Amino acid sequence: MAEKKFEFSSKEELFSLIGEVYCPYCTKPVATSHHHLSTHHLRYAIHFAEGGTGKFSIPCYCPDERRGKRSHWHCTKCTKIIQRTADFRLHLTNHGVLLTDKPLDGEAASVGTSCVSDAAEDYRTSCQKCDSLFANPSNLRRHKRQQNCRQEQPMVCVDAKNGLYVTPKDPQGTKFPIHICKSLVSQSFVCELDSCRDFMKMAAQSGNPGKECYHLERTRNARCYSPPPPLCNASLEEMVEKGIISRTRQQECMALHARACLEEVDCVFPVFWEEFGPSERYIYFSVYAGQTDIWCQFGRTLVTLDTKFGKWQCQCTGAKEEHQSCVHQHLSMWWVFQERPCWRKNAVITNSEEMIDDIETKVMDLEDMLEMQHSE
Repeated sequence: MAEKKFEFSSKEELFSLIGEVYCPYCTKPVATSHHHLSTHHLRYAIHFAEGGTGKFSIPCYCPDERRGKRSHWHCTKCTKIIQRTADFRLHLTNHGVLLTDKPLDGEAASVGTSCVSDAAEDYRTSCQKCDSLFANPSNLRRHKRQQNCRQEQPMVCVDAKNGLYVTPKDPQGTKFPIHICKSLVSQSFVCELDSCRDFMKMAAQSGNPGKECYHLERTRNARCYSPPPPLCNASLEEMVEKGIISRTRQQECMALHARACLEEVDCVFPVFWEEFGPSERYIYFSVYAGQTDIWCQFGRTLVTLDTKFGKWQCQCTGAKEEHQSCVHQHLSMWWVFQERPCWRKNAVITNSEEMIDDIETKVMDLEDMLEMQHSE
């Protein structure tokens, strides 16, 4: 058997070992084939230049190293055996050699397209976007999937005047939206989640005051503001005539809608994720609240319609404490009644307490009329 080499100047020099019965660089008896040398050794070679000549070193799995099951590197300049690729690259530079991304022209030109350069090796162990290092390629692939999932999440501008957006709270699962504020005009960069605010606060204390949570980072791919169809009073009056809402709720809806118009913002903004896979069951609405509170930090609240069971939910405290419908739900229902007639069947709020109050009011009005007639 010829002396085992770990440094080569050409691909042919490496493939001259094909005549060997077993691969001299592996612990297990593996046939020294062209495929084996290419996929297990040449593929992960580290290229460098020495004396103007392009050369490369290949990883080894021989039992010379205590943990022979994992790859390691033999330095031909000294007798050291180095385990990690990054450490071996640094070790080579200490010997005065120049690491290259590709083989140099000349004697090593034949190595060219047949081997994967050390840049490809780095690509397998480090993320090119965030420079994070990973122990194996599977961890890197999982990291990329998570990063891509975060970056590809939708971001919709619902208030261009105040810089308000809605985006899914979680990168996976149901795309329940949250509000964020990112406006250069008002110099406001805030996410409504406490965990995100704590994260940015800790980053600022650590010397990175410009660090944003991944919700705020999505604004770079945000969809431009496009106003939804405006609400019409005629459709609200039709809802009253059909007994869908009471006169009291009608007045509340009209009052809040008028305030939104004065502030030049949309009273109801339906959220459709479209190409990001909208839920056929849940429909979301960003609704003007006219106030700021824990449940509406940016003056807007979120209303959800479950089209399967016809249930409405709102973040406001009134809907949670009183266990009944709120004005924000009726505003959203107003939009559905006007723009999506196909949803009407499963989008009508049936609140017995409001209907009873409305009936009692009509009865009292009728009694007053009868008393006036008797007095005459």
